[in-house]
Amino acid sequence: MTDRLRVTVVAPTGALDAAGTWLLSLLDATDRLAVEAVLLVDGPLRDEFTRRGVPCVVRPAGNSVAALGGATAWLTQQLRADRPDVLLANGVKAALAAAPAAWLAGVRCVWAKHDHSFDGPLMAVLATMTDGCVATEAALLDASRHPKATLVPFPASGRTALSPETARAELIRRGVRLGQDELLLLTAARPAGDNGLDDALTALAQPGLSRWRLAVVDAQGPAEPAEPAEPAEPAEPAEPAEPAEPAEPAEPAEPAEPAERKRLAALAIDLGIADRVDFTGRVPDISRLVPAADAVTQGSTGWPGEPGVVAVPPAEPAEIAAALRRLSDPGTRAEPARAGKTQAVSPPGPGPCADLLAEALAQAARLTGAGLTGTAPISVMTCFWNEGEGVDRLLELLLPQLTVDGDEIVVVDDGSTDDTADRAATWASRDSRVRVLRIPHRGLPTARNAGVRAVRNSLVACTDAGCVPAPDWLARLRAAWAEPHPADLLTGGYRVSGHGVAAEAMALVGYPVPEEARHPGPWTRVYCRCFGRAFEASTPSGRSMAFSHEAWQDAHGFAEHLKTAEDLAFARSVIAAGRRAALVLSAEVDWEQRPTLRSTTVMYFRYGQGNGQLGDVRLLGRDVLRGVAYLAAPAAVLRGPRARGVAAVAAAVYLSLPVARAVHGRHWAALPVIPLVTAVRDLAKTVGAVRGWATR
Repeated sequence: MTDRLRVTVVAPTGALDAAGTWLLSLLDATDRLAVEAVLLVDGPLRDEFTRRGVPCVVRPAGNSVAALGGATAWLTQQLRADRPDVLLANGVKAALAAAPAAWLAGVRCVWAKHDHSFDGPLMAVLATMTDGCVATEAALLDASRHPKATLVPFPASGRTALSPETARAELIRRGVRLGQDELLLLTAARPAGDNGLDDALTALAQPGLSRWRLAVVDAQGPAEPAEPAEPAEPAEPAEPAEPAEPAEPAEPAEPAEPAERKRLAALAIDLGIADRVDFTGRVPDISRLVPAADAVTQGSTGWPGEPGVVAVPPAEPAEIAAALRRLSDPGTRAEPARAGKTQAVSPPGPGPCADLLAEALAQAARLTGAGLTGTAPISVMTCFWNEGEGVDRLLELLLPQLTVDGDEIVVVDDGSTDDTADRAATWASRDSRVRVLRIPHRGLPTARNAGVRAVRNSLVACTDAGCVPAPDWLARLRAAWAEPHPADLLTGGYRVSGHGVAAEAMALVGYPVPEEARHPGPWTRVYCRCFGRAFEASTPSGRSMAFSHEAWQDAHGFAEHLKTAEDLAFARSVIAAGRRAALVLSAEVDWEQRPTLRSTTVMYFRYGQGNGQLGDVRLLGRDVLRGVAYLAAPAAVLRGPRARGVAAVAAAVYLSLPVARAVHGRHWAALPVIPLVTAVRDLAKTVGAVRGWATR
């Protein structure tokens, strides 16, 4: 089993509300996560964490901006000290405090969206500051505005839903004054904050809806609810004389906002609908009561969906009212209900839902497969051309990692003229798991395609000559393939080494760093977004990657007309074919740079040439803009002090990340060489990109 994912959970309240029970049920169903918890309000949730052996800290945070800022500052310090792999903010308030803290502390952050509270511009802010979002309902995915939102529903309780008659009787027992001829709109939401209840109440007061009753179910309670009472005879509707206060809840409302229920009750009185609005108080396992309803609000907290019950999307009161008028007609109401009975799918149980959560957290942390043990056989494919010594070193490191029956290594000799093929054949004669394929020399993309055609397994891993895979490199890729929904392209990590001051400086300047990808500081995030130097799932390197054979077929293989950047072109084709990519930074190799600055310059020229031939607008644009900047720099120096000042600031910004890396790693000898190797790298790539574009 690979290392468990270290997760810090931030919960906005200590109550055992729907969000808390959702989280507990998923944590109970997985062993992939090593969890620590922070509560912004104390309550029984702390006891539940303690009972499960989860370390829990209470850091009270009020509702004021100042109090929330204090909690953010405290969280920032804690995260910098603990350095978890990822933070899970369980709700909007938790995200408001935790997302800025994670951003400042360099910790990846995912937030859980449970309802439609604060939909709007705030969602765009959270989407920008977080690395992922998990939504408990399909309707919340778009509302989150997050490009990486994932559905992790409330798990099925395993208990059979009540019949409509029994569910109605249970609601009546809990204070819902439901008559036989009335239509029931059910909303399952804690009456606190912006849960859309004002809109539902206002809609109910519109003309033509006198038959509709609203039941507000507070979706809170223990994880193991009591069985509902035996069915009772439905009560006749009372004759309303004067508007009356809604029935008192069976249990107290959420203590965090005790005035909210009173405010909603007062609003119902003002709207003249108090006799048609009931508050049930806390009801555990609310999905069993949904069959009693004729319609539910789609933003209902904790409702996984019920076949045959019409969902009313969150909208303006007039739109909700119009939807309810249409549903007042039995024929109109029956049509979507019949569709629901045939289309609705019961939510998965706690285990599959927990797998979805763990997968989303691992992907956000750039550690896909964390906490898993892979069992699928893998074909390792590597290509050589006149690199005899590299064959011995690489195979000696790879063979101990073949731990599953069916694992193999396919060595492709790309027409070598030295002893590369003979060395590979010697290894094959010793170990049947090694196979050698000899082809005429036609370049790396052709060699890769030949190797993939020869493999026997569905998952193909690649590494290159000159790479030193970590002892668990293959196990990490295998674990990532064991995810519930594995990506078809797995982008591993690599570290760059080299001998000499110039090589050391080039490693600081030209390549991403795994630690920065996993724990990016604020400036690192901004810098990498503007100038590159970051690991991305969609830009793998052939030094450390894996892919499915099916994805290779869909992408029509590696582009054989390219001399370099064939791995980037392959990734673009895989994604364009509808396949997913994921980062597995824990699958590391060490790669040794070219031995001289001249050979490194030629390498970067070819990289740029590949970008130009590939025609990727983003990569090509970066290379060209760098070249333009170098051409403009002398003109800026000659224009006067102000222009020189601007040029100096721009140069300082551009060199800031490599310089910070040198200082942090105490690479003092490489520090003065950084400007030189930066210019060599950039100009070589620019010239190569122009040449590649001109000859594409």
